[in-house]
Amino acid sequence: MKLFAVRALSALALTTSVLASVPALAHAEEQTLNMPVIRGGDTSLLSTVDPSGYVASIDPKENAGLLNYCVQNEYVPDYDDAFRTLLEYNKKTNAVSDGADGNMFYAIGSAGQIRLNDHTYTVAMATLPLRQKTCKAVLERAKASL
Repeated sequence: MKLFAVRALSALALTTSVLASVPALAHAEEQTLNMPVIRGGDTSLLSTVDPSGYVASIDPKENAGLLNYCVQNEYVPDYDDAFRTLLEYNKKTNAVSDGADGNMFYAIGSAGQIRLNDHTYTVAMATLPLRQKTCKAVLERAKASL
């Protein structure tokens, strides 16, 4: 009898916790439904802020990460040349270490972000011509330091 009571209480506790989370889940779904839906080709939410002017002021390892982002997404005019530059620039800046520890600046740049003066500029949210212009500035900076 005692074992049955323990099992019944455990089942009751589990049911209560599941039911208690239902209103929170319903509220979360309600909030996500109010978010705008971005359709393929819709550029109305893209930024017109030009982040290319900030490239000269960022950490070299962040620039290496941005170059990685630009090469991966093919925002550079000559992929092979940019890839070779990326490899050489990574060696020079030691942006990608051999150990398990990653470099935060490189990770930020690889995510397509520029962090400067407590602001984050997302290159991926800029219009395509601005992404290409920023990637050109990133590649030029890397080449100039080699």
